[in-house]
Amino acid sequence: MTANSTARRARARTGTRTALAALAGAALLSVSACGGSADDDGSADDGGGDAQEQPMEASDGGSGDGSDEDSEDTTEADNADSSGSTGSSDGGSAQDDGVGAGAGDPADADGSGQEGEEGTGDGSGSEGDDAADGRTQIMLVTDLPGDDQTGDGWPVLSPAELATTLAEPFDGTATCEEELELAPGRSATCTGPASMDMTEPEQEWTAQAARVPVSGEVGDGGAVAVLFTTGDGLTGPADVLLDEGTELTGLGFGSMFGSEDLSAQELEESTLQTLTSENAYVPVAEADWESVTCEDGLSFEAFEPSPCTGETADGETYPLHVAPGTYVDNDQGLLVGIARSDAG
Repeated sequence: MTANSTARRARARTGTRTALAALAGAALLSVSACGGSADDDGSADDGGGDAQEQPMEASDGGSGDGSDEDSEDTTEADNADSSGSTGSSDGGSAQDDGVGAGAGDPADADGSGQEGEEGTGDGSGSEGDDAADGRTQIMLVTDLPGDDQTGDGWPVLSPAELATTLAEPFDGTATCEEELELAPGRSATCTGPASMDMTEPEQEWTAQAARVPVSGEVGDGGAVAVLFTTGDGLTGPADVLLDEGTELTGLGFGSMFGSEDLSAQELEESTLQTLTSENAYVPVAEADWESVTCEDGLSFEAFEPSPCTGETADGETYPLHVAPGTYVDNDQGLLVGIARSDAG
């Protein structure tokens, strides 16, 4: 029994020493681990306790120099990161610049400025407007102030009457410098509206004495009328429209009519339609027109008549002077001067 008790006590002391040794080893490992972490974080100098100094002395051989190298590596890494960040920032700036230039170039290449300018030249909505630009605008007025405009002598329109005649279709205002005797070759200068949308008197007009058929008959001397044209009046080949032996009528076809040159055949068809239409400025369908022959086509770019010949059902022929009908108060169409049958 005594021997057994002694053996048990010996085993107990041995177990206790083993356990203490294990605990001491665990504690030492724990303290070493804490000391290494302090080195890595650069916080070893902040503490100052014995527990921290001992693990640092114990780890001098393994981590002292390594800590310095780690610190240098960390500094270099930080510098590299910083440089990388700067480079990234510069790269971002370069990309931003690239995107800006790239976004600007398509806008410049495909922007509405050029397309709008080109579109402005080719679009169907603007061609009707362009058809009037730079062209002689006309307005044929057959309903004049006064009573018997077909009586003896040449009627005279006062400046006020002439201005009223010009301004009335626009519902605007106009002024005229002198009276107009409605005799062949007479004209007067006026200032009136430029279009139906611009009713202020800003456009120079020339009022010219003209003649129109009477009661649908042609070649009987006609009645007096006024042909207003923009600018300085009709000169050159166009003044044949104002001859005493020429009577005017016309017809509007549409806003796009004349946007392209008319061929001789197209001009013949449109002129015959003008002569036979009940909607003409002065209808002359009673003459029983049968055909129209034109030597050339017609361009609306210049106000120059194209010579044609009209023939009635009974075989009578009339020289025709067919001009662009760039009416300011009507659709684009034709202005047709019908000369006496003995004038050709």
